[in-house]
Amino acid sequence: MRQAARMAYLFLLGLVLLVAPFTLLAAPTPAVVFHIPPRAITYQRLEYALGFFGIFWHGLGLWLTLHLGIAAQLRCWAYRLTARRPALEKPPPLRTLALFYAAFSLLFLLWQMPLGMAGLILEQQFGFAREGWAMWLGDIALSWALSLPLILVLWLGYAVYCRSPQRWWLWLWVVLIPLILFNNVLQPIVIAPLFNHYRPLPPGPLRHAIETLAAKAHIRHAAILVENTSRRTTHVNAYVTGIGPTTRIVIDDTAIKTLPPDQLLVMVAHEMGHYVEKHVWIITLSNIVGAGALLWVLAKVFPALLQRFARKWRIEGPTDLAALPALLLCLYGLLQIQMPLANLESRYLEHRADAFALRLTHLNQAMAQLFIGFAERDYEDPNPPKLIQWWYGTHPSLRSRVQFALSYHPWRHPNGG
Repeated sequence: MRQAARMAYLFLLGLVLLVAPFTLLAAPTPAVVFHIPPRAITYQRLEYALGFFGIFWHGLGLWLTLHLGIAAQLRCWAYRLTARRPALEKPPPLRTLALFYAAFSLLFLLWQMPLGMAGLILEQQFGFAREGWAMWLGDIALSWALSLPLILVLWLGYAVYCRSPQRWWLWLWVVLIPLILFNNVLQPIVIAPLFNHYRPLPPGPLRHAIETLAAKAHIRHAAILVENTSRRTTHVNAYVTGIGPTTRIVIDDTAIKTLPPDQLLVMVAHEMGHYVEKHVWIITLSNIVGAGALLWVLAKVFPALLQRFARKWRIEGPTDLAALPALLLCLYGLLQIQMPLANLESRYLEHRADAFALRLTHLNQAMAQLFIGFAERDYEDPNPPKLIQWWYGTHPSLRSRVQFALSYHPWRHPNGG
């Protein structure tokens, strides 16, 4: 197991070093012609470089927290302030854990901020970002505050480990299932309004067309809302979410201002496809199954990692607060390894939603123009290198989506594509 832990981490680092050069290689010439501005190529390369460096930076931050003894110092600091140092066979007091996690997460947030600042500067320099630094910092502070309830989940994790050191991963998996359900199903309804404002789409031809489209898709009594996305970005998007009376069709105000009506309708129809075909529930089930598998592997790899590095990192055992960054480092590496499988599912569901939108609207040309606009207006890479697309691509490439839109006929694709 010691060798497995070492190989998992070396694999993550090797991935960054080996894949990054591919971001500068030209992809094969696409059959569909995109008129890409030269500055778009610069944007894509910078975005790739920033993204891959971010993977390395995140792992490096967790490793340094352990290697430099910062985690051990934070643990001692939390014990001193709360005057509590429990036995290793008992879970840490909730108050002590809360203090440690708040300090650790805030410190790690500061570590991540240079990358976030670089990303915002990149978006600003290419004319996509509209938010200022005050709004950006406010969003970060709110996101950090919303992460604090995870303290209770961590405390339950410590508690179930102390009760069942062999099967802790199974009980923690049960605890995580409601959290996964909330994140995938209710987050757009409960959390999103904390960051954005929504207003009903006013009566008019566009609202009538969307209502007609929703009726055709058998989506009943859905609220049609406009999100004030333009205060942050020029990018366009839409989504359909909710359960029963909370069902809502949400469109970015940037999409309404930017897209022609036919492209806007086909984009909304794509999102209706996700809703009608229950893709959120499919992803939720996959996440639940994947979380169980991931925790099972973590239960095998994490003890091996501690056995190898516990003394060097001044970690006294699995229930030591200082072991939390080591657990997160293991989890981060495993998440990177399983990403191709998760993204394979995502690409398939996105393809299904494209086919649904074409069956619903028959706007093949409009869909093709929508995807071409993503490349020419938003500088999305229409034909990313194959390795990057396979590992990190959440959607089919724009080139393949345009080709599919232009060639799609229901009689030729009876099963949806």
